[in-house]
Amino acid sequence: MAKPKSIYSLKGIFTNLLSDADKIGFLIPTYQRGYKWSSKDENGQVNILLKDLFNAYRSKSGRYYLQFLTLKEKDNELEVIDGQQRLTTLSILFCMIFHSLKSDQNDNFVSNKLKYQTRQNFIEKFIYNEIESLLESDTWRAFTELHRAHDNQDVYFIFNAVKAIDNFLEENASDLKQFLEYISTQVFLIVNLLDENSNSEKVFLNVNKGVKLNDEDLVKGLLITKLPLDLLNQKYRATEVEINELRTNLGRQWDDLTNWSYRKDIRSYFKSDSSSGKSRLDWLIKLAYPNIPDDFSGHAMFSYFDKLYTHENIGAEEIFKSLKRTKMMLNDWFNEAETRNLLGYLLSANGGDNKEIVWKELSQLSTKEELINNLKARCLALLPVNDAGKLKDLNYEDHPRSLFNVFLMLDVIKFLPIGNKEASSYNFSKISAENWSLEHIFPQNLRDFKALNRLSAVDLTIIKELLDKTVDIKDDPTEEEKGAFDLYTKIMTSEDGFFLDSDDREVLVSLLKGKARELHMIGNLALLQSNINSSLSNHFFSNKREILVRKISEGKFVPYHTYDVFSKLILTSTDTLHTWSKADIVAHTQYINKQIIEIVEYLKPIL
Repeated sequence: MAKPKSIYSLKGIFTNLLSDADKIGFLIPTYQRGYKWSSKDENGQVNILLKDLFNAYRSKSGRYYLQFLTLKEKDNELEVIDGQQRLTTLSILFCMIFHSLKSDQNDNFVSNKLKYQTRQNFIEKFIYNEIESLLESDTWRAFTELHRAHDNQDVYFIFNAVKAIDNFLEENASDLKQFLEYISTQVFLIVNLLDENSNSEKVFLNVNKGVKLNDEDLVKGLLITKLPLDLLNQKYRATEVEINELRTNLGRQWDDLTNWSYRKDIRSYFKSDSSSGKSRLDWLIKLAYPNIPDDFSGHAMFSYFDKLYTHENIGAEEIFKSLKRTKMMLNDWFNEAETRNLLGYLLSANGGDNKEIVWKELSQLSTKEELINNLKARCLALLPVNDAGKLKDLNYEDHPRSLFNVFLMLDVIKFLPIGNKEASSYNFSKISAENWSLEHIFPQNLRDFKALNRLSAVDLTIIKELLDKTVDIKDDPTEEEKGAFDLYTKIMTSEDGFFLDSDDREVLVSLLKGKARELHMIGNLALLQSNINSSLSNHFFSNKREILVRKISEGKFVPYHTYDVFSKLILTSTDTLHTWSKADIVAHTQYINKQIIEIVEYLKPIL
């Protein structure tokens, strides 16, 4: 006798499982309620099962799972504690298919395998042996007039199930052989085989039925079912009370894992999208076991762990410990401020590693010092610095991804243990590379000037500082070149300001892009949330500053460095809060370069 497995195909349920357990069939005991699956309309359980099976067959989706079957060994049979409605319906379905195909009785692998203690004479007579006589009656009344001894509620539901299945088979007659092959070999039930000393009626009352199980639920069921038996079989024969207590405790631990992995801050930090709500723990499971294959059955995780447990002798305890160990290590990284900030930067920056790569390498490190040094090296590699540790020449057009990394680090640096500061946790849930963009503090795009009708005297002063002091003009200029020279001259000679038309705005943008080098410096950039960035278009510094203050008062998040820039808290070369000048751009650039030198020094590995 082989050791019963935890998963069988439907054909295997009626053949291999019974052989492995050395039993002759399944017993539905008297304490079970009778057969009650409805088939009157499309919402009846029988019709839903048929529809689900046929849809799985037509979609060619590979393996399909039908939840759990809870059994207990009893003499020479397996007592069905949970799953009797489904098992009965499947028995009827297979018998009906074999009848429709006019198969030899020996081919019917479900025949005489299911026994109701209270209805066995009906099942044996009309389902296994004389199904044609059941089909001859068009209505329930016609049937009961011929067979008054079977006029009861259980047989009524079975009769209607037979009729519903018969209609289904007629509608899909052309697919019958292929459908039979599919449900026999590709549809599976998960078997929960209890100890023979378990109290069947107590277990029956506590079983949770009717819940649609996803892959994660199946893994949970496998581990919680098997682990107590593995643990207690190592020591002594456990009582039912001990097993139930262990399962209850394991269920709480599993729920702790699930609740942690589905926390909004955890999912955001580790870039784990479980927003559908269908699976909360899959990302954590796949970190601990990265070799779980991708497939389209929807049950890749369960199949993988069932194989580990059944064929590779990896115990449920070892699997469960691995999941808990993964969660504990990730949680330690998340809760320790310095680690959290470095890892968060790595996960959020452009070109950074994803959590799978990070986990594969960092989880093998044995000390915190190794972990911190590894993270520092990875973060340093994402910063656009030269061998001397200084910032490379960057511009908005060619290096937006590198610039994002610089400005993200300028925010994170405020929370790292540099100088005399203690590390504190940066909130990475507020920021990600996909939702943030770079903003020109002093505008240089046409969209930023589309609402600008007049340059004030203050505007002129700032623009004069930014523009080259001289602009050459060709002997035979084009109209565009002449227009640019004329506007340049007007700007450089005007004192009181003047009005702009649409052509002037286009020429002004061209002048600023070509003749104002400082506008392209990193010191004229700041990081903002995309929707805030778009609201700042068409505005000069003072207006942008007011908008940012209002956004903050509304609860919007503005990066700390960006706030410091618009508040001019980090600039010492300015005498006004309301304008953004050439001197401010230069001072901001110098501040950034100084900060980068400081952060590079911090990130250098300790030899």
